[in-house]
Amino acid sequence: MEKADIMQESLCIRKIITVIQGKNQNHHKLLSIKSRHSDAFVYVISGSCTYRFDDKTEFKVTTGDVFYLPYQSVYTMYIHTSDYKFIFCDFQFVETEAKYGVLFQNQKQKNIENLFLKLLNKYHSPSVNAKTECMAILYGIYSILQQDAQKIYLGKNKENKAAAALRYIDESFNLPEFSISLLADQIGVSEVYIRKLFKAKYGISPSKYLIKVRLDHAKKLIKYPFMTLEECAQQSGFSSLQYFCRLFKKETGISPGKYRKKL
Repeated sequence: MEKADIMQESLCIRKIITVIQGKNQNHHKLLSIKSRHSDAFVYVISGSCTYRFDDKTEFKVTTGDVFYLPYQSVYTMYIHTSDYKFIFCDFQFVETEAKYGVLFQNQKQKNIENLFLKLLNKYHSPSVNAKTECMAILYGIYSILQQDAQKIYLGKNKENKAAAALRYIDESFNLPEFSISLLADQIGVSEVYIRKLFKAKYGISPSKYLIKVRLDHAKKLIKYPFMTLEECAQQSGFSSLQYFCRLFKKETGISPGKYRKKL
């Protein structure tokens, strides 16, 4: 199963359950999970192990890899080395249909390890803002993994630049660092060229389309009462609550708060 199949759309992260660092000193250990209680990311600091799912699919996970374990998945974990060390983050997507794991290889060079360590430290911090900061860090990790997935997709669709650009925006709109310059770089063309190509194909500039996608996603999140407006804005890719509110009111004629009350 390809990464792009699982990471093809930006999912809302509902909450973080726990973040732990662990190690295993007994290699050849077998662990069976009948049904996961949550989603999870596993970052491997050292060593290796194999995950085998109930459809017989196997993934060997080693140093520098990140592995995604979906909610309610059934699998067996086999640890190969005595130096197996990892950071484990249990969390919940609001909704996902994923059934099997997704392996993101060689993430060590992409600052992922620092983010996982930062997430671990912040989660166990007494800071009053720890929960919000942990969510932001986890979303940063998720965004980097999404980028990895989209590069695979784009590499297979170079013959259709406009369609690839549309798909990339649909999948990456909530990346904090997203820009049309980044989009052009991912597609492999100049910024001027992708703006012209996109407008000619879809009748809207990529910048305006990006705002539209972000606002549409924010409207979906606003219906969840457990999410603050700031979280809705952040998880939709807006740089600040103020900027989000301004664009939202310009688009709908009312503030996000009033929009929520009408639901």
